[in-house]
Amino acid sequence: MKQSEFDRELKGITKAEAKNRRWKSVDVFCYWSIGPLFFVFVPTARIKERSFNSTLRFKWFDLDRALWEILDMRENEKAPFSLHANGAFVLHGREILASTTHDVEWMPGRLEQEVTHATDEAARRAQELAGLIDGLDSYLAFLQADTAAVLQRHPQAKVDVWRETLLAAWLRHDMRTVEGIARERIAANDRGGFGANDMSFYENALHLCMQGRASVERL
Repeated sequence: MKQSEFDRELKGITKAEAKNRRWKSVDVFCYWSIGPLFFVFVPTARIKERSFNSTLRFKWFDLDRALWEILDMRENEKAPFSLHANGAFVLHGREILASTTHDVEWMPGRLEQEVTHATDEAARRAQELAGLIDGLDSYLAFLQADTAAVLQRHPQAKVDVWRETLLAAWLRHDMRTVEGIARERIAANDRGGFGANDMSFYENALHLCMQGRASVERL
């Protein structure tokens, strides 16, 4: 079997598994919400490498809306719901589960078995996390603790919580915090992973803060 045919089989199995769990899917992306949390599960399988991989990521759903407001992309709110899972201008989310199976014998039924096992684990982990996070504060606290753990294991890893913290402040209309983070990250030459209107993510956030301040001063 060619890899392209194997990919089509994986897509079909993943779609059926998502339907059984009342999740939604696009391509091999499975996505669902539990309260304010949004989860994305993605499996991959390779014939020649004889491997099966899967990842589960999550984010606070409304942070995408805040991102679109800052980037002047509010029209994305009218886009298909799947945009939150695989769109270009959405938060990628934090990885909370990853697994790899090596030396897989791709016998009939094995791919379906791997997908079922991986989605079982993803569903369990998502439900567990949803029970731990009950608001933006606990969400950010989780990310901060996870970031510290990642950096302890891999000191050179490029992971931080600045963007999520700014977006959370935006949702709370805490413009002082938004402006402070934006200025600090701009000074550190951090573009924030997104750009629009010929400005970085943090430059857009600061620009809107300055516009809002100017409007208040004119009143």
